[in-house]
Amino acid sequence: MNFIAYFFLRIFVFLFSLLPMNMIYLLSDGIAFLLHKVFKYRHVVVQTNLKNAFPKKSNAEIAVIQKGFYKNLSDIILEGIKGLSMSKAEMEKRFQFLNVEIVDQAFEAGKSVILVASHIANWEWGVLSINSWIKGQVIGVYKPLNNKSVDTYYNNKRKKWGLQLTSMAQTGRTIINRKNEPTVFVFIADQGPSDIKNAHWFDFLNQKTPFLHGVDKIARKTGYAVFNTDINRVGRGQYEVTFKKLSDRPDELEATEVTELFVRELERIIVERPESWLWSHRRWKRARKLKI
Repeated sequence: MNFIAYFFLRIFVFLFSLLPMNMIYLLSDGIAFLLHKVFKYRHVVVQTNLKNAFPKKSNAEIAVIQKGFYKNLSDIILEGIKGLSMSKAEMEKRFQFLNVEIVDQAFEAGKSVILVASHIANWEWGVLSINSWIKGQVIGVYKPLNNKSVDTYYNNKRKKWGLQLTSMAQTGRTIINRKNEPTVFVFIADQGPSDIKNAHWFDFLNQKTPFLHGVDKIARKTGYAVFNTDINRVGRGQYEVTFKKLSDRPDELEATEVTELFVRELERIIVERPESWLWSHRRWKRARKLKI
């Protein structure tokens, strides 16, 4: 089964390399329709999440966001496959970083930086291209896939323009090994944590929500400046990325404060562009267990 998945991935990447972008989006429109209207992919989950997050919105408003979500989902899936064969020149035209200078300034002082990102719009293109825009070495922190062949293939493609990767389990060791080398560490920080016991809980989109605690712990221990990464779709297949500094001195903050700064910024972005987030995940399936 793992080999079959790997084989079909290679076939899709090859076929998509031959297709122009207008054909990619024509195909995406069809897939979005099928996901939304025919197969109703996680329809109940998406609708429930949206209604809980935006209780004041009408059913008609929820329906508009839901339709936009499926279009966004289909686009990022197909763009993700297309990006694996895209040239660097085309990627730089389609995926632009607007204010990298605020991150680069940290390197002038010889310091490393933490970037927190989320599943907003096309994060996969961000993974591919970020090392081309920032002065220092970028290391992406990722969770390995169960399919080793697919995982190795994806990682080799992600590293084609200089990005380095480290697994979540090896993050601490990597940070120690690079303590004298200014580095950008990128974390996708809106994933649901498996470690609920140590998760940081916040009121997020009108619901009690757990967040990963690792970024907060690393930031406060290292003192590395923390920036949020916002990916905004400004046209189909056209993105602009902006960074916002969350903290210059996270080592002076209390536990959970770094996480809360990220959560509040993420919430602002989602409220502004709700169709761009991944509503199909069962983000709120677990309740908080209070200690007695």
